[in-house]
Amino acid sequence: MTTKERILYEALTLFSRFGYEAVTIREIAAAVGIKESSLYNHFKGKRDILDTIITETIQRYEKTLESLRVPKTGDPDISSQYDSFSDEAFETLCTNIFLFYLKDDYISKLRRLLAIEQYGNQELGELFRVTFIDRILANQAKVLQQFIDDDRFIQGDAYTMALHFYAPVFLLLHKYDNNIQDEAQAIEELRKHVRQYNQLYRKQK
Repeated sequence: MTTKERILYEALTLFSRFGYEAVTIREIAAAVGIKESSLYNHFKGKRDILDTIITETIQRYEKTLESLRVPKTGDPDISSQYDSFSDEAFETLCTNIFLFYLKDDYISKLRRLLAIEQYGNQELGELFRVTFIDRILANQAKVLQQFIDDDRFIQGDAYTMALHFYAPVFLLLHKYDNNIQDEAQAIEELRKHVRQYNQLYRKQK
């Protein structure tokens, strides 16, 4: 790990524990084991560190989705690709995405950081809503609308269906955020949710 990478990692760790506003550049430098002045050789300041963390975390997320071969939102063939997934394969895909959100060092800590700051910092609160709620719901609604249009899902409001799917997942993330030792239980609860969701909305052929 380079010095720049260590700065990002230690800063994110401190931010996720104490909040962005409470952490100083001096504390970040001390956690890395460098002088405060040396930190400025890599970043302009604390906000530059945070912006870089956000950018790199989003990139990690996108790379993870690619590695899991998650069909991209907007792909005209996405609903037909869904047919190729067995129920077990779809549950496994959802589980792997869930575990990434729960356990990946960067995205889990960024979620905690933004959750801490959402009430005291309007900009970071908006970033939390967009990153972990609005964007995900919008993408899921687009996919579900394709499923409805292609007669793979029952008729209904796609955004509401997205809410029905994502709200329990979001709740489980918070439930197990500090209880990763109960990972097996979290996975079982997630799989039951995915299974029942498919039974409710997916047209049986």
